[in-house]
Amino acid sequence: MGPARPAAAIDGLKRRLSLAAIIAVTSPLLMLVFAPAGHLACDNPYLTETSPDGRWTITVCGRPVWFAMPGSGSDAPGWIVLRDETSSIRGVSSLSMLQLYGGVSGSETEWTSSHVRRLMVFDMQLSQAQGPLDRWRNEYIWRLRALVGLVPHNQDQT
Repeated sequence: MGPARPAAAIDGLKRRLSLAAIIAVTSPLLMLVFAPAGHLACDNPYLTETSPDGRWTITVCGRPVWFAMPGSGSDAPGWIVLRDETSSIRGVSSLSMLQLYGGVSGSETEWTSSHVRRLMVFDMQLSQAQGPLDRWRNEYIWRLRALVGLVPHNQDQT
């Protein structure tokens, strides 16, 4: 057996472990609260569509790219963001190229009572928020998912 540790060393180790546990628990919560709007903010939408009943909006926005050749703006990647009538984010899908939003020739956005979809581009559930807390929570969860790249992608829609 090795030499016994002094009580002060054990107390210091306990404090460091407690601090590590607190950081591990609060970090995801802090990320959720401070998830930036930057990834889903859209000052200049590529296009916007509204549901026939006017309660939902699809906004297609480009994502910034570090380098692009002149004239290749529609080749840029983008986000498809579903918002409810209060402009809260209710769904997000990633788009590899903005020009793919047209999808298959002649495809249109299909709105049903429970889904909105566009052939080979996206399929999102229309889920109404159950109050302000649910709206806030979902908004930030979608922002966080977009930040870390955990949103559906148009290439998954084959």
